[in-house]
Amino acid sequence: MPQLQDQPPKPHPGLFHKKGPVQPDMSAFTEDIGNLGRRLRILEESITNIRRALQVTERNMLGKNKVFATEIRTLTSDIGDIKKEISEIKEKIVDLVNELKESAKREEVKVLEKYINFWNPVKFVTQNEVEALVKEILKRENTKSTNKK
Repeated sequence: MPQLQDQPPKPHPGLFHKKGPVQPDMSAFTEDIGNLGRRLRILEESITNIRRALQVTERNMLGKNKVFATEIRTLTSDIGDIKKEISEIKEKIVDLVNELKESAKREEVKVLEKYINFWNPVKFVTQNEVEALVKEILKRENTKSTNKK
């Protein structure tokens, strides 16, 4: 900012003759005030632009924050569902292991196979078959005895 320019004082004509103090140049002062006003308006405009940019940034951040919060809730829900599914799978595996512990082992099945082969149940007869055989034999005996008489 330019300094006020003072003019050198003029010599006084006499000791008792009073002249008023030297007036500074007002045009320079007015020019300085105009420059300050212009600078102030430019600064105010810059601050207004910065505020607008800040508001846009804040809105964008709030929008993104909402999107992220929604995504986080969705992911949290999905993780909870996955944890439940894993828990159910673990329970099923434990049940399977317990069932396998209760099932017959290979050696036990081989022992049963040996007994079954030894007894050979295919040759077993049913009660109906035995009754039919007995009736047939009795019938033959009866026919033989009636033929001999």
